[in-house]
Amino acid sequence: MKRYSFRLERLLQLRRHEERRWEIRLAEITGACVRLENHIRRLQGEKDKYAGFCEGGELYPISEILVREGFRGRLDSEIEETGEELGLARRKREEVNRAYLDASRARKVLDKLKERRAGEYYEEQRRQERKIMDETAVSRMVFADGEGGE
Repeated sequence: MKRYSFRLERLLQLRRHEERRWEIRLAEITGACVRLENHIRRLQGEKDKYAGFCEGGELYPISEILVREGFRGRLDSEIEETGEELGLARRKREEVNRAYLDASRARKVLDKLKERRAGEYYEEQRRQERKIMDETAVSRMVFADGEGGE
């Protein structure tokens, strides 16, 4: 039986490549989002570490309290900036995810078409094979009847 050859195989390969490219971009931007989220958590933990005005029952001197509050203020602004960056990264991730889903859908359409056409092709091959076998069997019967009847 002859092997099926999909005429749009090259296009299917291009769509697979395109899907893979978007998948990689999605992974990169997702990684960036995770890094930003972790950075915000680390900053928040650092900020929480400098909360309070006393340690072990003793009050900090006012100069240290002011320094701590200044540091916490700087951490707040860095958290805010990182949060804005994270918001941009998440929007970018949504865009990339939509493009990935579109590329995936386009590839799946061709995959389904290839599967359907291959199934039709092999079914036709089997039909042709059965037809040839039937014709061979009939001709043998006719040949056998012809020799036995004379």
